[in-house]
Amino acid sequence: MTIAPFQTIERGRRDKEQRRQCLIDAATAVFAERGYDCATTREIAERAGCAEGLIHRYFNGKRGLLLAILESRAEQVVQDFVTALPDRDTVEDEVEQILLWHLDTMWERRDFMRVAVSQAAIDSEIGRTINEGIHNERVRLTAGKLRRHQQAKRIRPDVDAEATAQAIAGLGFAMGFSFQVSLGQDRGLARRITLAGAAALSRGISRRLPS
Repeated sequence: MTIAPFQTIERGRRDKEQRRQCLIDAATAVFAERGYDCATTREIAERAGCAEGLIHRYFNGKRGLLLAILESRAEQVVQDFVTALPDRDTVEDEVEQILLWHLDTMWERRDFMRVAVSQAAIDSEIGRTINEGIHNERVRLTAGKLRRHQQAKRIRPDVDAEATAQAIAGLGFAMGFSFQVSLGQDRGLARRITLAGAAALSRGISRRLPS
């Protein structure tokens, strides 16, 4: 007698979580294909196979859906970063792979990024969500890698790992999104500039061995 209600609650919770995730996945695709302004909650609901009313119930509308997508992306950043970026033995290799990761992932997700960045420019809450989640996670993980090199005496002890990680994230965004996506510049040129920037930054923070 006491088991059935619990099972019903658990099943209901799982169903809700599944529908919620389906709506997030559908909205991500529709926003990328049609842009934020042209996307409709009806189209998103149809793509998800859910009732349109669930968007308002779970997310309070289309804007709430975008915020939910950005929050879920912050969680995905950690997994992607750890999986794609193994620890490197040199500072230059470490910085280079982080910057190239920015270059590649922002290109792969360029359609959705256009939506997120354009909305962040006019909606401060969306901007804060991107900063507090996606951006801060990238900076935190990058700073952790820099501190590992600092402990191994490959980076000077006076280098501010947090500030340097912010600089790396800033350069990654500038080249990954602004240069190759917004400005439509050649991706080969973007890669050469990124590699040059990685080399210069690495030289600047590396500990110089006695000659």
